[in-house]
Amino acid sequence: MNMQSRLAAIVALIAALLALGAATTRFAQIDEGTRGIVVTQGAVEGIQEPGLFFRAFAPFTRIEIVNVRRQSRQIEQNVASSDKQLYDISIQIDYSRKTAPDALKAMYGRIGVSDTQLNSQLDGFISEALKTASTQFTLDEALSDRGGFSQRIRQYLTTSPGDGQLAPIEQLYINLDAVKVIDINVGEQYAKLLAEKANLEVQIETEEKRRQQIEAEQANNLFRAEQEAKVALTTEKGRTAAALEAASRESQVRTVQGKSFRDNPELLSLRERELMVEMLKSGNIWFVDPNTNLTLLLDKMASDNPAVTQQIIQESQVITP
Repeated sequence: MNMQSRLAAIVALIAALLALGAATTRFAQIDEGTRGIVVTQGAVEGIQEPGLFFRAFAPFTRIEIVNVRRQSRQIEQNVASSDKQLYDISIQIDYSRKTAPDALKAMYGRIGVSDTQLNSQLDGFISEALKTASTQFTLDEALSDRGGFSQRIRQYLTTSPGDGQLAPIEQLYINLDAVKVIDINVGEQYAKLLAEKANLEVQIETEEKRRQQIEAEQANNLFRAEQEAKVALTTEKGRTAAALEAASRESQVRTVQGKSFRDNPELLSLRERELMVEMLKSGNIWFVDPNTNLTLLLDKMASDNPAVTQQIIQESQVITP
């Protein structure tokens, strides 16, 4: 074999090797929000993080791209409440695949990387959760407590149904990010009943406010009356105390006068004469003989006059002879 033939053979061999290498080289770009599952001869070899994957002469290796972004499923379903009312409910479930390498490997082995396959199984679990949660709420409770309804659905999806069984989200290798009740639609007849109930509640609330206003006015009037009574009582107590004080002082004055009259009989006689003179000033005309002793006359008249005697007793608490 000459030199040219050998050179041609070498070139052909190199070309064949290059073609084989190109044919068996595995190249993939892994974007953010995704992961690459490296599968060699049907077995998961590893998990490729976002970036560039390149491997030459790997004819039995492939890269499966799996979506780990947050996704949403909105389900509308007709359900029955605990009080046997039928209604349509629409809910939204936000979820994302777990990104731990072990979880991705297990997920690939059980349900693959298809979003369609995952959503199909998730919808089944959501449907069962709706049926279960709806039987634990009356229609009124479902309408008024959507947060509680959402919590029951979350509880169903995150709780193991029994010993040795995984919760639905564990079976699907996902994280449950949010559960929201979007809308609840009731029948026309029940909607009419709800409208009547709302009007009745408004009337009840109006009457309650009116009752509270009346009670507040009554309480205010009662408070004002109590204050006025307290003021009147305080005023009366003051007057009574003043009267008692005056009476006490008058009694003390009479006691002093009585003692003075007892110690000085002439002073008592003088007071009797004064009282007699005051009584003579009542307007009557008296004719007295100029030779009469007025002192003896007044003493005689005072001793014979019960009014003077009574006045002396009241002023001095002294009984005249």
